[in-house]
Amino acid sequence: MLAEAMPEGLSSADSADFADKYIHRWINDALLYRVAQKNIPDIDRIDALVEEYRRDLIIFEYRKRLVNERVAQHFGEQEMLDYYEKNTDMFRLREAILKGLFLKVPENAPNLGQLKKWYCSSKPDGVEKIEKYALKNVVIYDYFYDQWIPFEEIVSNIPYEFGKPETFLKTHSKLEFNKNGYWYLLNITEYRVPGEIMPFDFAQTQIQEILANSNRLDFNRELEESLYREAEKAGEIKWFFDHKENIEKDSIK
Repeated sequence: MLAEAMPEGLSSADSADFADKYIHRWINDALLYRVAQKNIPDIDRIDALVEEYRRDLIIFEYRKRLVNERVAQHFGEQEMLDYYEKNTDMFRLREAILKGLFLKVPENAPNLGQLKKWYCSSKPDGVEKIEKYALKNVVIYDYFYDQWIPFEEIVSNIPYEFGKPETFLKTHSKLEFNKNGYWYLLNITEYRVPGEIMPFDFAQTQIQEILANSNRLDFNRELEESLYREAEKAGEIKWFFDHKENIEKDSIK
């Protein structure tokens, strides 16, 4: 136990100190446990709680293993798209999202005029030029033309008063902003605001989790029903009915 608990990389003196404290703590726990056993009047209740917890833990681990082995966790794009189209109202945005490109560049970086032309272009040659430029001159380079990013995640890097995301996004397709020795360049190609339906590609992760959770629930229900039917068929379940109500009615007569 001590060897397993010992952190790696300790000096000899630190190892000895850790071992001494660990052993003392173990002895104190053992002594306290012995005294507590003698002085807790309802120890049987605690034993029952421990057994109940042990049972629940075993059931949980067994369910988890079966789910991992037998339940689909990943789904084809068409299956997810079908679910999305049937349940679009479930996928309304709570935050603004956008696609585009963001750069933070020192104001003394070379060829800034060229960079300001390139960053507004999503053409492959423009992006390639930016990537080469960014290797030596850019502090932050975020390329997200091909994926949706939360608005707040991008603007947290820009010391600019954006106001309401909806207002800014509807009135700006780009931002060129200079402060504290840096240029901040943001090019926005697409955006969605809170309340709008999520784009399918943004909703995919959420859809996959919904479908996986539905599969888990169905599997657990079918598992319980199957085990119950098998036990009932084998005569392992017997029902005992309380006729007290009928007896009381007869006695009234």
